[in-house]
Order: sequence, then C-alpha cells, then structure tokens
Amino acid sequence: MKSTTVRHSRGRLAVPGLILGSALALSLASPALALETPREPAAIEASERAAQTTFTPDLQTAIEIGDESRPSDFIASADGAWGFAAGDELSELVIIDMAARAVADRIPFPGEGAEYVRLSPDGSLAYFAISTNDLTTGIGVVDLTTRTLIDVFTTVPNDIQEIAISRDGMSLYAVDLRGDLVRLDAHTGEQLAKIRVSGKNMYGMVLINDDTQVLVSREQTISTFDAVTLEETKSTHMPGVKSTSSLRIDTSEERVYFSDASSTTLGVFNPATDEITDLVSVGGLMHQVEGYDDLNRAFGNVPGWDAIMAADFDTGKRAESLRDTPNQPYSISKNPATGELLTANGGSRLGSKGSTVTIVNTPSVTDPADVAVTKPGGTVRFETNAVGIKRGYGGGIVWQSSVDGEEWTDIDDEYDEQFDVEVTAETVRQQYRVRWFDDFWGQHGESAAARIVAPAPMITFEGPLAEGTVDAEYPETVITATGQDDLAWALVDSDETTGLPAGLTLDAATGTVTGTPTEAGDYTFTVKVTDVFGEDSRTYELTVLEAGGPTDPEDPADPEDPEDPADPEDPADPADPADPEDPADPADPAGPGLPDDGTGGGKLSESGGASPVLLGLLAAGVIAAGGAALVASRVRGSRSN
Repeated sequence: MKSTTVRHSRGRLAVPGLILGSALALSLASPALALETPREPAAIEASERAAQTTFTPDLQTAIEIGDESRPSDFIASADGAWGFAAGDELSELVIIDMAARAVADRIPFPGEGAEYVRLSPDGSLAYFAISTNDLTTGIGVVDLTTRTLIDVFTTVPNDIQEIAISRDGMSLYAVDLRGDLVRLDAHTGEQLAKIRVSGKNMYGMVLINDDTQVLVSREQTISTFDAVTLEETKSTHMPGVKSTSSLRIDTSEERVYFSDASSTTLGVFNPATDEITDLVSVGGLMHQVEGYDDLNRAFGNVPGWDAIMAADFDTGKRAESLRDTPNQPYSISKNPATGELLTANGGSRLGSKGSTVTIVNTPSVTDPADVAVTKPGGTVRFETNAVGIKRGYGGGIVWQSSVDGEEWTDIDDEYDEQFDVEVTAETVRQQYRVRWFDDFWGQHGESAAARIVAPAPMITFEGPLAEGTVDAEYPETVITATGQDDLAWALVDSDETTGLPAGLTLDAATGTVTGTPTEAGDYTFTVKVTDVFGEDSRTYELTVLEAGGPTDPEDPADPEDPEDPADPEDPADPADPADPEDPADPADPAGPGLPDDGTGGGKLSESGGASPVLLGLLAAGVIAAGGAALVASRVRGSRSN
C-alpha cells in the first residue's frame, strides 16, 4: 500500500492535497503565517526621454527542458559551464550549456522521471534518483565524459528526498521520506550501511566535519550520524521550527542553512553549538534553501507564490523585492562559479505543469565607455547594461557625476541605461558612472567612470626665442597653438620663473610677444593656452642684451700698438737698406728661407719674394724718377742763364 506519510517530493509542499490546503488556510489566520504575497511597487516614473531610453533589468532566463515535464531539479557544475536538469515526467537527464543558456544534450534512462541530481567531486559522474509511479526505483549514474548512462543502483530507499556524495568520491548517501538512511559504494552501488531514523518527513541531508558526520533533518529536529556506521550520535531540537526541510552549506560548516517546509522561515543552524543563529520569516511555505555566507542572506523557493524569496539576516527581515518564476519552483540551487540561482519550475501535478528551469542573474552593470568629440555643442550618450537589477524598494540604477572622481552626485531623473549629455566646457570636465542597488540580492555597487574625450589645445611653438636688446624693438613672435575658436593665451605666475622681460607683453587673443625690453638679463616665462576643452602650457627662455655691446681694449688695430706692422720703426721694413734680412739685399740673392734648387736661386711660387711684374714696376718707377730729376735740373739751368 502506498504510504500516506506527509510527502515532500512528488506531492510537493509536504502534502499532496489535504495538508497543503490546511496549511494555506492557516496562513490566512495565524500571525506566524500572516505575511501576504508581496507585490512590487509601481514602476519608476519614466524620464522625459522615455521614448529614446530604456531600462531592461535582465533578471533571469527560462530554459525549456521538455513540454510539461515538471522540472524537479537543476544544478550546475563546479566550473559553472554546464547545467544538469531533471523532471518528474521526463526520462532524460538534460545537459545545458550555461553560457549559451540552451539545451546541449539529453541522456535517456529507464523510468518515468528523476530528481535530486548530484555530481561527483571531480565532476565526472552525475547521480540522480530515478522514479516510477512516484516511487524511487534506482539511482542512475551517468558518465559525463562520454555522456552515457553507465549504471543504475537498485538497492536504494523507495522515496528518496536527498542524495549526497563524499568529497573523496567513494561514498554515496541517500535518505528517504520515511527515515531510511543508506551509504552506498559510489562506484558499485553496494550498500555499505543502513539505518532507520525514527520519526517522519526526512527532507534534508548534508555532510560535515570533513565528511565524518551526516546531518539529517526531520520535523523539529536535526540529527547527527557517524558517516561510516550511520550510528546516530546526537539529536538537536529546533525551537520555533515546524518542519525542518532542506539543509545546505556554503563556505562554513558552522553555518548550515535550513528551510521550514510547514512555515514561513529560513534560518541558520550551528551544529558545533546546536544553536539556531538566525531565523527570518520570509513568507509562504518554504521548500528548499540556498545560503550565501558573504551576503549573510538565504534564498528560498515558494511554490505557492511562484516566487523566490530572500531572508536578510543582517536586518532580521525578508527582502521585499523577489524573483518571479514561470511556474511553481520546486528546487533551488546555486551556480558555484557565478553565484546565480537556479530553479526547476515544476508546476503542479493537478494543475499547470511546468516546462522550464530558470537561471536567476546576479546583479551587475557594464562600464560605460568614453565618448570622443571634436567640437563643443550637441549631445553625447553614455550607456550601461544592467543585469539582475530590479527597480523598487530602493533598487535600480542612477547616473552620477563628479569633477574629481572622489565626490559623486546623483543626477536627477537619470534612471535608465542610457544617459545623454550636452557637450559644454562644464560637462567635458566631469566624469560619469552608474550607481546600482538591488533589494532582492541586497547588493550595490558602481561602474567605472567614463568621460567626454575632447582634443585639448596644444602649444606648437617650440622656440628658441630670438635675443632682445635693451631699448630696441623686439621682433614680433607668435606662440602658436591649436585649439577651438575660444583659444586664449596667458602668462602663468610661478616662483620658478621670472616672467617676461620688462617692456614686453603677450597678446591674450593672438599669442604674440611684442614690445621693447628695458632691462638686460636672462628670463624664463610660462605661457598657457586654454579653450573650451582644456589647456596646455610651455616654458620658454629669453635673453636681453645691453644696448651697443662691449669694447675690446686690446684692439690689434690700435695705432699705438707696438706690434703694429705699419710701425715705421719695424725692423722688417723693406725700405731699410741696412736690414740684413731685406729680401732686396744683393748679398742674399735667393732671399731668406727659400730652398736651394741647385741653380743658386729659389722658386718664386714657393717663396715670399717679389714677382717679376712687381720688380718691373719698381724699375719703371726708378727710371721715371731719374728722368724727372734730369728735366728739373735742365729747367733750373735754363732759368739761371
């Protein structure tokens, strides 16, 4: 005869009808169950540019694994690359490409459906409970390398509620609704240990303390068993909990997350101290749980609300924002690589049957990119892509601006993924980013900053500057630069520069240096050019000389110089007949310094002697002088007669 024990698996929500209806009825009257189905607030009022801008939160992706297949479980590989889904009415293990978010393969197995998919620690094997007529008929084993079914273990409990694999990959544990707890050889399926746990509704199981202990949840109790012998070593009462359901661990074994299948709560249990450290009413009848130690938050699937709810253990309250699912969600897990939540949306056996599994995105925004412009005026657009962020209860995105990148200010009414900015001198100096928050995840953050990139002005005159002279007009010099139409020049005051020489000026409109310097010296000055897009500067050097310049007291042309070659007392004077070195001296026919060529005379082309033309001219002069003297003597003689 089929068991009438309260069911959690195929009957879902702990009952196949009567108990579920009773629980829902109680929820209307009991203060402990008085939380109403949450409703999202009205959408944020659209900006004036609503026709041109959008906000698409991209909260989740639903993937169909089989029409009315009543998906029962959905988990991901350790690297997050692959997903594995099963359905109560689907005789295939479905493999999903998590990046493409599409079905990649299907592995058939004998039976009507499957639940509780679990992977070996090395990711090479997948185990799952095969069911027929609502009873477990075996545990299927799939080789994920070859993607083939390699075994079915048949010595298993008949109503499995959870499967666990030891970290060494050697032992497989299974517990069923009525309390049968078994340990199997994970490679052969041989039963190594078995125990019947007293009580009913055994929903959850988890390995702790280096896999030396097994925790099993039932009703208001969590029991501890030796992982080898399955001997019960401890039983801990859970006050305030009606029916302890699934158990999960994130990073710390001192934080065991649990759900209450007959109440509204999610909580945290410390098996080292046997204390409930956190307990938050979330709403609806909770089914399973997934915990995040870093967020101090747990998430539970609520089939009755077609929703996933969040418990915030920092505030002791539920998050008002939620995630809707396409149908009643009957499992919840976490992608260990990405943190995304995964649900199997099974629907109801008696009502609408589900067909999809869902990937619930974690919140993030993409960084806006810089936008380049060439001139002022017009508008530019910054963009971001918001993922997993829902508006409401403080959630959403808003654009911010900053001058220094330190102090940021929200920009009014800029809540969309696109942000248009007019290009002005002010906006070019600003930086822009997106601030975001999501109430469901309890996370917030900011994007990297972006800005309008414009061509800054640039000084093109490299120098050097011409020297100036006191009281002399300085040649006009233009400090050339590139820039916009509003380009302007100015001198920069500095303790490290002297400034322009007195008497010179810089034209602010043209960059021309003009004037008449009045003081000599070496000067340095810095010129800055600015326009709507920025500024540039450069330092120059300029020397101003005294008027007239210096006089050399040792001028060799001074007639008083004793070394003047025109001095009449010069011993080398060729007119001095007594000079023994005179080249006209008849005693020295070759002249001084000429080499002997064997003929008694030197080569004129190689000496400093007079040329034949010069000697001829001298002779003609002597003859003319003699003739003139003779004529004069005759004139004098005739006058005397």
